[in-house]
Amino acid sequence: MDPKKAGRNTPSGILEHPIVKRLLEKRGILTSEERDQFFFPDYETHLHDPFLFVGMSDVVDRIQVALQKKEKVGVFGDFDADGVTGSAILCEGLEVLGLEALVYIPDKNVEGHGVSILGMQYFLDNGVSLVFTVDCGISNYDEILWAKEHGMDVVVIDHHHIPKVLPPALVSINPKMPESGYPFRELCGAGTAFKVMQGVYQKLAPEKEDQLKWLLDLVAVGTVADCMPIIGENRVLVKYGLIVLSKTRRAGLQELYTVGRMRIGEENLPNAETIGFSIAPRINAAGRMAHAKVAHELLVTKDRDRAHELAQTLEKHNKDRQKITAKITDEVRILVREKFIDKQCIVSAEPHYPLGIVGLVAGRIADEFKKPTAILTRGEAESHGSFRSIPGVSVIRAIEACRDLLVRYGGHEQAAGMIIKNENLDAFHERFHAQVSEMMKESDLGREIQEEVDAVAELDFFTLDFVRLLKQFEPFGIGNVEPLFCIPHAIIRETRYVGNGEKHLKMILEVSNGEQKRFVDGIGFHLGGGETTWTSGAVVDVVGNIQENVWNGRRSVQIMIKGLQQATSDKK
Repeated sequence: MDPKKAGRNTPSGILEHPIVKRLLEKRGILTSEERDQFFFPDYETHLHDPFLFVGMSDVVDRIQVALQKKEKVGVFGDFDADGVTGSAILCEGLEVLGLEALVYIPDKNVEGHGVSILGMQYFLDNGVSLVFTVDCGISNYDEILWAKEHGMDVVVIDHHHIPKVLPPALVSINPKMPESGYPFRELCGAGTAFKVMQGVYQKLAPEKEDQLKWLLDLVAVGTVADCMPIIGENRVLVKYGLIVLSKTRRAGLQELYTVGRMRIGEENLPNAETIGFSIAPRINAAGRMAHAKVAHELLVTKDRDRAHELAQTLEKHNKDRQKITAKITDEVRILVREKFIDKQCIVSAEPHYPLGIVGLVAGRIADEFKKPTAILTRGEAESHGSFRSIPGVSVIRAIEACRDLLVRYGGHEQAAGMIIKNENLDAFHERFHAQVSEMMKESDLGREIQEEVDAVAELDFFTLDFVRLLKQFEPFGIGNVEPLFCIPHAIIRETRYVGNGEKHLKMILEVSNGEQKRFVDGIGFHLGGGETTWTSGAVVDVVGNIQENVWNGRRSVQIMIKGLQQATSDKK
């Protein structure tokens, strides 16, 4: 596979289209060099040197010693998709070099977030002398000190918020550390693990370095699943990672595609949405509903029968996760309307909230009500839970201002986790609310919808040629959001509500420029079931994404509706 030659199919003249110029300008892509890197991200030239990380040479030297002494190596990974993929990257990379790697992924319900003494004890009992943490560790001073005192060297590979006191690790590789030396701060745990493997292979196995490209499927899943900005180096890693996903050698992913009925292959390249809505939820379902080691085994197994069995297990976990998430979200939604409708943030702690799904519920509530949200599982003495934020509000900064009330915390601007004694919950809520309120005053984003309309849609935007032009901006994600268009004075020609509980809205819209008109399908998820009923003949202003829809082999243009309202005037 040569990813350098892949995907270089941008149509000639794309830069001449006025909407392309506007989209590039809004993304701060102004020079010809920036445009070339954006449309033609190159694996060989657009990835940074891993040795820009201060400490990378020390990591390579320590691995070289481990090879010479035939040491056992431990990999402690977090239980989410980022941690699981990052652990698989390290395990595979180290084993190819000839090291025996033991992986430990904590039980979320027993050990919570971060490095645990249980995990370090497991490594100690199994003769491990060198431990790598992946997607965790930077906030685990006590646990890493324990490992050091018991004769183990620890290398922290993380990307989360930097605490005031770093753990006593041999080396910490974290792009967010001010002194890291690395020019790109937005790598996820899996991406940072990949950079470590790049550095190791450059020095210790340059003849095998090309094999690292086959790890990009895992890097892409970790990056998208952890909601990292799809800009800069992440754009390169995800773009080529999507290509590798389409031709993955992993029996587990192949079986996951089959069991989950995902149409993924070299003729059907996945996109970031495929990861976010199909692949990542199934991988995450293991840690949420049972134990994430099931997902790790799926990613690394070479046994086809075992891969199929594991894929079926994840599919069941994912369906169970969907049901319980919907139930708890509905319950919290009612609570928000009763208690938090006039508040700037939402904090709810109940004993019956399953710990495995509190992050999902927090994300849905934050998105729906446009407020930073904390959902916690309340135990007898302590509560464990997850935060999700909205653009413009750094949830980790707000949590850090309350650190004296917490047992443990960690995370980044848009997502975090914490453990708190129940006796401190009320004081935490009060201080957290004050912090969030102040941030909303500082930011003019406030509680408004964060998406900005890129342009008013013209009639020729509703063509497959235009959709193909927009696809050149993929992969979409934070930092490179899918273009959003306003379609004014569209006429509803047909409408119906679909899905369980008729939560989703389907329409046929007539769009016109006064001389010509087109009929375009529209779909609005979670836009049904409300107080407003849209009827045929109504004239509406629509905001949405213009996309390609494939159904039974037929390709057509559709509008992914994000919002609509009665048109301000019925006149064209």
